[in-house]
Amino acid sequence: MEKISCFQEGDGKWKVNLTLIRTTEGKGIVAVLVGGEEPHIGAIAVGLPRSISHHPEKIRSTTSVFTFPGHLDDRVAVPSATELAEKLREPVVVVSGIHVYHATTDDIDKLVSNSRKIIEKATKR
Repeated sequence: MEKISCFQEGDGKWKVNLTLIRTTEGKGIVAVLVGGEEPHIGAIAVGLPRSISHHPEKIRSTTSVFTFPGHLDDRVAVPSATELAEKLREPVVVVSGIHVYHATTDDIDKLVSNSRKIIEKATKR
């Protein structure tokens, strides 16, 4: 296994970090998406790329998630696993855990936005 790359988005309590780890080429990527004031494991999502029968050049993802009780991290884990699997065209496991104490709706929106931005950066690289 090798660490492919690390990304960061946001500042202070809204900072999120993404680390990508490759297993064997084409056999899968583990993505660790954590941040806020208390990084942790709150959800695990698995994205499996698949072609569409009537458009074999298009890749979509079947995504499954396990969310730890009391956590909302599936809000970033599922779209992250889906996008990474579709763009990188290999299986992806996303481990996510982003926590801000006494988070407001604004805090959550910023964290979700930063998570989307960081995934976009990773897929463009």
